[in-house]
Amino acid sequence: MNNKYYELMNIAFKLHSQNKLDEAEKIYKQLIEISSDDVNLLNLYGVLCLSKGKTKQAIELLSKAVILKESAYIISNLAKAYLYNGESENAVKLFNKALEYEKNDDIYYSLGIAYKAIGNLDNAILAYKSALKIKPDKFNCAYNLFNIYKDFSRKDEAVELLEKFPENEEAQVALSSLYQEEKEYKKAIEKLEKAVYINKNEPSYYYNLGVLYSYIECFDKAKNNYIMALKLKSDYVQALVNLCSISKKDDKEEALKYILKAYEISPSEENVVLNLAEIYKKLRQNSKSIDILTEFVKNNNHSSDAYSLLAQNYMDLGNYKTALNFYLEALKIKPFDLNYMHGKAMALKYLGDTKSAYEILEYIVKEDPNLIQSSISLGMLYLADKNFQKGMPLYIKRSIDTNFSKLYKKNIWQQGCSLKDKTVLLYSDCGLGDTIMFSRYIPFLQKIAKQVILQTDREIIDILSQSFKDVDVIPKYKIKQDYDIVIPLMSLPLALNIDFDNIPYSNGYLKDEREKSEAYSKLEIFKTSNTKIGIVVEGNKNILKNRAIPVKYIEQLTRNNNYKFYSFQMNETKIKNTQPLKEYIKNYNDTASLLKNIDILVTIDSSIVHIAGALGVKTFLMLPNVAEWRWFKDNNTTPWYDSVKIFRQTSNSDWQEVVNSIKEELDNYVHK
Repeated sequence: MNNKYYELMNIAFKLHSQNKLDEAEKIYKQLIEISSDDVNLLNLYGVLCLSKGKTKQAIELLSKAVILKESAYIISNLAKAYLYNGESENAVKLFNKALEYEKNDDIYYSLGIAYKAIGNLDNAILAYKSALKIKPDKFNCAYNLFNIYKDFSRKDEAVELLEKFPENEEAQVALSSLYQEEKEYKKAIEKLEKAVYINKNEPSYYYNLGVLYSYIECFDKAKNNYIMALKLKSDYVQALVNLCSISKKDDKEEALKYILKAYEISPSEENVVLNLAEIYKKLRQNSKSIDILTEFVKNNNHSSDAYSLLAQNYMDLGNYKTALNFYLEALKIKPFDLNYMHGKAMALKYLGDTKSAYEILEYIVKEDPNLIQSSISLGMLYLADKNFQKGMPLYIKRSIDTNFSKLYKKNIWQQGCSLKDKTVLLYSDCGLGDTIMFSRYIPFLQKIAKQVILQTDREIIDILSQSFKDVDVIPKYKIKQDYDIVIPLMSLPLALNIDFDNIPYSNGYLKDEREKSEAYSKLEIFKTSNTKIGIVVEGNKNILKNRAIPVKYIEQLTRNNNYKFYSFQMNETKIKNTQPLKEYIKNYNDTASLLKNIDILVTIDSSIVHIAGALGVKTFLMLPNVAEWRWFKDNNTTPWYDSVKIFRQTSNSDWQEVVNSIKEELDNYVHK
């Protein structure tokens, strides 16, 4: 070979080393025409072809080099060419042959990759271990072995491998991922925070920390990490979506701010659209939610969740027929989705087809007894038909979805468990109205229990304390330790085996504060000879979706000057020709004392009807066509309260007939 040849070789090698592959390749081609049996040239050219993905050409060149000179280095390069060409069996043979000439960490590492490619994980592990024995700090080798151990559920060995690389960012991320899979979230956080310490500029680390902190319910820290991710990557859509999810629990307006920003960045992403539509729904801006979803399904008619959310919006609006149609659309896409079936059952229930609702809910509960809401809904259908034995065991599953299940883990009452001679802690896992209604069973419990403790909402502690003198009434959210058995209040009739044919104390079991009632009677507002009528038209808007009556209907009553009207509304709802009582009401004791100073309460289904009924105050209860189970299907009366008369819609959303009936009833009452 002349000097010119070696000069060109040096130039090509230098270009190759600088990763200028195209320029190096041109020179290699020239040189190969001059000398096709130069082992060094064949090896270098073969390695270059391998770098450019020309695996077949690399195999051809390196095979010639191996024929001319067998060495660990050249054989190993040929093995890599076969490996990258998908011929892993040949690669394994060649790597093992290379090891006969020289045992080095790189060959063992590559052999481990080849063994893994053919599924021989035992030999892959041995190869990786051999590489690490030669070079313990070979991270790529440790990382690959870590992944095999992880797949084999050899967690401790996997962790031990990467713990040797405390300053390696990738090692900390991998360990965090492993701990996350194992649901050891605090350890996962610790490792990921080490990765953040090493590299503070990777947004995905902050995002994943947000996810991990959410898992352990440290929502403030989760939120802070999502915000950090957004500082590094302002269009991080999923971080915005997760910030929305955290915020919507306490601040729906803030949640809306985050999801609107995500919507600006990615208006067609399903996750973003669904979250925005859900927030609008929660804010009772159903028309906006519907508009967004309607536009979305025009181009994404495969989104069953979008159809389901449309259905939920129409359920909120009382348009049950349209809701049913959208649930049917969702079920066309996912015919066996039990949640969509549940929605369909609810729509049918409110359309009056309880037979079909029964059939669907019974099917769901049979398929998946853990779908608590379906069990509760089926239970309510049974209860509405006064089927106590079938309905109550299903209905009381509601405590699984309440704070009761979070606060109390031991000594929980089970069906068939005796309460005799026990210190019984009753936990009010229900609304205020239900607490008042079910508290009627407490005296029966007192007859058999050693002691009764009632844990309930602070708003009604005073009135229940004065009504049940020997009961220790305490506030919620404080763990009580000194009890023998704990039971959700609504499970009490089942525990006492008191069915609907024996509902006790139809009125008078709740006691008002006599001195306060007498003081209110002397107020100027109550000095009238007219019949005094209390009014309630709406309650908690998030719960009482179909129970509120539009003010325009009730104002047909309040125009009558023969009566004196008093509004018990605690929100900003204003009713013409009524005396607001809001300023006098600080607690339910005040409400009870005010109720004792009126003649009749006209109300929708809210907690106040239970207070009035339990006090024995004459009450006209306005119910929607499909009412809560507790009012059964009785036309005018209720076994819960003698003093309550029911006025029920005969069709959905039609309150006019109800108001007309109440007008007539009031006239009859006055003329008696």
